[in-house]
Amino acid sequence: MNESKVEITGFEAKHYDALINILSLGSYIPFISKAISKMNIEPGDRILDMGCGTGRNSCLMEKYIGKNGRIVGLDIGAEMIEQFEKKCQAFPNVEIQNFRIDEPLPFEKEFDKALLSFVFHGFPDNKKELIIKNVKKALKPGGKIYLLDYNEFDLEKKPGLFQKIFKKFECPLALDYLKVDWKKKFASWGFGEFEENYFYWNIVRLLKADLEAGK
Repeated sequence: MNESKVEITGFEAKHYDALINILSLGSYIPFISKAISKMNIEPGDRILDMGCGTGRNSCLMEKYIGKNGRIVGLDIGAEMIEQFEKKCQAFPNVEIQNFRIDEPLPFEKEFDKALLSFVFHGFPDNKKELIIKNVKKALKPGGKIYLLDYNEFDLEKKPGLFQKIFKKFECPLALDYLKVDWKKKFASWGFGEFEENYFYWNIVRLLKADLEAGK
């Protein structure tokens, strides 16, 4: 079994948004819209959308940033980049750049916020460390990271059907991800002032953390 499913290609990539809508029984767009509304995006914000995929999140965030804001999405999949460019072509202050988020990035103290939406759980621990290093370098002093991903929970205590679906569609790294105290982990990485919003019966969480001064 592939340890990670974070890089999506082929048919799944080309039809990613449609597949997610089907799997979520049509609830994904209302969910992601509500999650983004909790990010307190302000006019003029500069946002780094790491592992941006098809650009759906970037397009939803665009309406909050005004004409002086900027969104930079990062992805490496050709199909994802193509979809992003089509979705966001009407927004001159939204762009995608072809970079891996787990390798050194060229940004330094440029962004007010960084978003990681359902990508962080798919990386091994050493790659997670590199991603956070990139986030800390890219954020302005006092910048914020928003982690939209699975909450911590005991999968074995969930209904059997949910367990089967989760194990079918997710990778082993996701199973490990559920067991980590991520607020404690982010505190060790120099973040604080946590805020949490929960979705899908507390299975999904938007975790906000501020980059602490001098960290």
